[in-house]
Amino acid sequence: MPEYDTAFAFDKTGQVALVASKSQFNKEVNPITGEEEYLYDYYYVNLKNKKIKILAEHFPDSMFIFPHQQELHLSYRDSSNYFKILFQGKLYLLNKNGKQLSSGFDNITETKAKGYFETENYSKFEKKVVRIKGLIDSTGFQVVKCKYHTININKEDSSIYCCSAVFDAKLNDDVFNYKGKLIYSSIKHIEFSSKTLHIIKSYSPREEFIVENTKTGETYYLDGESIRYLKNNKAALIKNNNLYVIDLLTQKKHRS
Repeated sequence: MPEYDTAFAFDKTGQVALVASKSQFNKEVNPITGEEEYLYDYYYVNLKNKKIKILAEHFPDSMFIFPHQQELHLSYRDSSNYFKILFQGKLYLLNKNGKQLSSGFDNITETKAKGYFETENYSKFEKKVVRIKGLIDSTGFQVVKCKYHTININKEDSSIYCCSAVFDAKLNDDVFNYKGKLIYSSIKHIEFSSKTLHIIKSYSPREEFIVENTKTGETYYLDGESIRYLKNNKAALIKNNNLYVIDLLTQKKHRS
């Protein structure tokens, strides 16, 4: 006898499936027919048909019944080792062994750095939606607290630089290593950072870029409208509509 009313396929790794049963307690009125219809309770199960649980905020016990997973019924089925569960309007990240890796967030996305996930929460400030971001790793460790405007990952030397311009308040921009240790901080905006090289945007008393090398203790200034890091300690600098490539270590530049 079938145990569930609906069953979706297992994911490509063969570890997780989504199933659903008609709720015994929740119904809704069909706006077209006016008839009451059953809602569905959704469950994620492993190969042994064991229901996967999460511990959610404001709930003392682990939860394994989840409503409204329709928008996620495809997202868990890829070959990734991770999937998300929607509960009470929040997303929770799990690995496909069923281990919960995060608390609830408004959004969770995998970054270009393997095994790192950007977390995001939304709130309203002066009638505008404000997004704050953080970072967790594949073990569930919170590498960066969810409080920054942007999170940037420098895969070249495993550093993370974060802009803090949120709620119209400018706090320090920060740089972390992959283990979440704060390695650099600036009250000015960090345009780019590695573990030892930091490009700072200064707006006062005039607009310019400040390059700090914390390994050598050297600091120098660059005039230009914009700068973009390339690779191998090289950056592209635009000044007066001209493009220059600058070596951030030697300060040598040439027009491109």
